[in-house]
Amino acid sequence: MIRSARHPHLAPASTPESYPQIPEYLQSSAITLGVDGVSVTLLPDAGLRVGSVVVAGRELLVRENGHPATWGIFPMAPWAGRMANATFTDLAGTTHQFPPTWGDHAFHGRLYQSSANEQSISGDGTSAVMYAPLDRAAGWPLNARAEVSAALSGNATAGALTITLTITAEVEQLVTAGWHPCFRRFLLDANLRSEIGTEGVLSFAPSGVLARDAAMPGLHLVDAVQPAVDGGIAAPGSGATWDDPFVGVTAPPQIAWGDALTLTLTAGPAVTHWMVYDPDDALCVEPQVGPPDAFHRGGAIKLKAGESLSVPLVLSWSA
Repeated sequence: MIRSARHPHLAPASTPESYPQIPEYLQSSAITLGVDGVSVTLLPDAGLRVGSVVVAGRELLVRENGHPATWGIFPMAPWAGRMANATFTDLAGTTHQFPPTWGDHAFHGRLYQSSANEQSISGDGTSAVMYAPLDRAAGWPLNARAEVSAALSGNATAGALTITLTITAEVEQLVTAGWHPCFRRFLLDANLRSEIGTEGVLSFAPSGVLARDAAMPGLHLVDAVQPAVDGGIAAPGSGATWDDPFVGVTAPPQIAWGDALTLTLTAGPAVTHWMVYDPDDALCVEPQVGPPDAFHRGGAIKLKAGESLSVPLVLSWSA
């Protein structure tokens, strides 16, 4: 079992400050889902992402911060994690170049910077679906379609948000996919002005972690799996930042904010890797189908025209 209590010195911000609201330019298309004591905001024009999850007046997610890869919960497609040198070669042998988004590399796909072209919400306001093309206009040279559905159930004491990303190929192609949640280290109060409670602690039990590649920092070797605890990964409390893909995660990861709330993350059977990134202000726990740089190192999924890949993620809480 690994527990990410890296920051025992941290405490909630003592001086109230204004934390970001949903930006005005996103509000007109925003979708709000609700059940007793729970509100979820979906943002079709911000990469089909979940922009806010408020349970009993406490915000769980990092709000919009000007960096599209570090807030909310966004879908990663048609690749998850990093693409080395921002290039890949398709099944026909054509090499494609993408805009670098992290050093010389491209990360997290194209969908998270796209907009939906269609959306719908259920009559009871507890579920919704967003759709977007993955085509040349969206920065992807091989045509596909993306669908993100969200369904809310339960209440503030015990409930769940189920989000599902489905990629459907229109031509034969390789894809990977996943989810990138950015949870707050400290929950925000009902007015979204002050951090409250105790720091969130991530608990999970992987069997191994992909070795870091010294020649390309931040990328990882698929064929060198190390033990998760004794393989050189920064131990809890070391002050180092995890940015590593773990394997063999058979039990759902959990984040506990003291006695206030416990969140369990349950992913679908196609998920093979869990990327964990834990900067000072967030806990990013990312289920992925395939490893980082799967287009180059192996592990991408081949879809024929008309075939789909679905990645469900259930966020269930108890308070």
